Amino acid sequence: MPTRRWLSLMCGLLCLLIPGPISAEELLRYAGATTLQRSFMPEAARTFQADTGVHIQIEGGNTNPGIKALLAGEIDMAGAGRHLTAEEKKQGLVEHFIGWDVLVIVVQRTNPVEKLTIAQLRGIFSGEIKNWKEVGGKDEPIVVVTSPKGSGMRASVQDLVLKEKGFTANEVVSGVVGQADQQVAMFPAAITAVSLSMVDNSRVKTLTVDGVAPTAANVAAGRYLLAKPLALVTRGQPKGQLQRFIEFAISARGQAILAKQFVPAAEKK
Repeated sequence: MPTRRWLSLMCGLLCLLIPGPISAEELLRYAGATTLQRSFMPEAARTFQADTGVHIQIEGGNTNPGIKALLAGEIDMAGAGRHLTAEEKKQGLVEHFIGWDVLVIVVQRTNPVEKLTIAQLRGIFSGEIKNWKEVGGKDEPIVVVTSPKGSGMRASVQDLVLKEKGFTANEVVSGVVGQADQQVAMFPAAITAVSLSMVDNSRVKTLTVDGVAPTAANVAAGRYLLAKPLALVTRGQPKGQLQRFIEFAISARGQAILAKQFVPAAEKK
């Protein structure tokens, strides 16, 4: 067989074996909330792709960067660990609420403290309470580990715990939301607030808040109050495959995936 003909045949075969670029109709792009990026989107994307053939490209980056990328037209949907602001809604963003995330208070297992009140947490995260002995612990300075600026986790601590107060000036800001419990594991006097879905270090423990354990069941029943919203955000009302994915996320199948780590939208009282 002539060399040129043989090369043409091989090129033809390679074109059949190597998939071409994914078309816009076959690709949806996600960025944003780390909680959803870690514990919901991967399985949801696989299930949706099996049903529709549509691939979902997943990136993290926290809530604010995700929303910024959405406004810039760089992605199709953003994950948010908070509700949209009035200003964001004015810019044409639409929030599709999908469930609740259990926000837990984490300390080292060596810490004798087992429970705190919301008022005590407000004092700790604002810096007004500086020593563990003030809340029944050892005589040692409290190290407050916080989530990165722009994250839904940080916004939720502000809204649910601090209210009108600001974070302590001595905060230790975690570079990545999902590593806050790792940093607490390194410092015996540390404390942080993070998603229950992200607590996987054996050297830390979660505390009860106002006498209530941080469980999905207690959030659903309205007993545990530290729960932050989870949402998918689009520019305007979604259409086409994007609309199909949003509908899937709030369907019984999508909510069953969400329930593995979070509280489905309809369950919380």
